[in-house]
Amino acid sequence: MIEESPVLSILKKHIGHEITYTDEFEVEKGMIRRFAIAIGDSNPIYFDEEFASKTIYGGMIAPYTFLFEWNHHRHSVLSPEERRSLFKELKPQPRFLRGGNEYEIFRPVRPGDIITSKSRITEVYEKLGKSGPLIFAVCENKYYNQKPEILGKTEDTYILIP
Repeated sequence: MIEESPVLSILKKHIGHEITYTDEFEVEKGMIRRFAIAIGDSNPIYFDEEFASKTIYGGMIAPYTFLFEWNHHRHSVLSPEERRSLFKELKPQPRFLRGGNEYEIFRPVRPGDIITSKSRITEVYEKLGKSGPLIFAVCENKYYNQKPEILGKTEDTYILIP
């Protein structure tokens, strides 16, 4: 029987464990405007109050992908303590890259929203690649506003190279 890699063993321990993070700042109009400019979207619904008030949304909204990029470095399937512990355990530290993302959007983000994410690892598995073993971690992230209404969710796949 082949021994399971330490990276795979450690990640398996975290399957299903949910981490909740609520941003400390609310989404504001300037952030939405700057994000729209950065992605090259000039739709006035993102920065013109008068125009936006006459749409089906009744006011400004953020571009749909804003939800998944807003403060994304703080939304995680592991708490800061778990991340530190994980990287101390793993020697050498694995390299990783994104293997794919699936997005579902339910509601637009609006100025004044305070976003909360609930994230968890749903699956971890190993495959043999051309250069050796690859570990896949599938993570689910759900995003809510302050009401709390679900805004959207993602399923992200990460590939770790031990």
